[in-house]
Amino acid sequence: MKKIIIITIPIIILIGIFLFLLKEPKVILSDNLEATLNSEVYANDYIKNIYRGKLVDNKRIDTSTLGTIKVPIEIETIYKQKRTIELEIKIVNNESPIIEAKEKITIKEGEEINLLENVKAQDKDKEELIVEVVGEYDINKPGTYNLKYVTRDSSGNKVEKKFVLEVTEKEKGDDQPIEPDKPTPEPVTPKEPDSTPTPTPTSGDQTFTTSKGFSGVTKDGVTYIDGILVVNKTYSLPSTYSPNGLTAETQAAADKMFAAAKLEGLYMWAQSGFRSYETQRSLYNNYVSYDGKANADRYSARPGHSEHQTGLAFDVCMSGYGCINSTFDNTPPANWLSANAYKYGFILRFPKGKENETGYMHESWHFRYVGEELASKLYNNGNWITLEDYFGITSVYSN
Repeated sequence: MKKIIIITIPIIILIGIFLFLLKEPKVILSDNLEATLNSEVYANDYIKNIYRGKLVDNKRIDTSTLGTIKVPIEIETIYKQKRTIELEIKIVNNESPIIEAKEKITIKEGEEINLLENVKAQDKDKEELIVEVVGEYDINKPGTYNLKYVTRDSSGNKVEKKFVLEVTEKEKGDDQPIEPDKPTPEPVTPKEPDSTPTPTPTSGDQTFTTSKGFSGVTKDGVTYIDGILVVNKTYSLPSTYSPNGLTAETQAAADKMFAAAKLEGLYMWAQSGFRSYETQRSLYNNYVSYDGKANADRYSARPGHSEHQTGLAFDVCMSGYGCINSTFDNTPPANWLSANAYKYGFILRFPKGKENETGYMHESWHFRYVGEELASKLYNNGNWITLEDYFGITSVYSN
């Protein structure tokens, strides 16, 4: 019996060793699977250890493009067999953009000014960045206004640059404020009118009924249709209208929506929320200056006609998938928002192929809060209905 035991034990040990050696190699990856844009990194930088094998080719990883990339690497087993595994490396940009702008601007009382003129925002990956002016000012009231330029790239890097706007008193004999030159609008094909015309809001208070029977009211320059605040090319807001940020209800719904997206690995944020009348005027004038009025009117609202002034709308960004431009179209975050935003009370405000209704080209990143009940109706099983179509109203500038 002892001989049998003595013989059996080594056999068991040998079998155990043999079975262990037959196992596939085990690769232990690093905790951080990220690389900085345009940095020099190699496959071995992301491997802590390899059991029962070794790395065949310590290849350099291409970090020239933002986003998550898949990198196949070869592992050689102890029996000289090749195995391929895939690393998922997230390429990020950790460098903040740079804003080039004057630190002080001086104008006379009542003088029109484009605060974004000659302002440049540069980014490491050379993406198109949008600069906003943050802060309140009044060109008709002398004083010193402490403002700042703000921009953020698609990786979430935010930068602010403070500047001062000094409005001096108009001296006696000064000419009246000069209106800026306006580009001549390009010919636009007129839109076929609805069978029932939509009333054009006036400066006074009024009630009206839309072409689809909804009740509307315009009071103190603000228009509501069926209880929903409406702002487009037909309906505007006064320059004094300002919730000073996203409304509490909108912010709470946005937080809930972004938290749900995060659970699915989509880390999104609201890039551009509330904009004041003055900020929108600067943005619009800047677009007109380099793209012409007709083109600017397709993607930028004139001051008083922007939903951003309501505190109910914002643009969405996600690192590696574009930010407030067409590169965001058909990406995982854009598709998720289009399919889920209505659950949190948001609508895709400018759906694809609906420019003749909304007055604006498709924006996969712009969402507007209307409440869950109306949002569910407009979602229409993924075939989004516009506010204009639903209420039976137009979105056309009067001039």
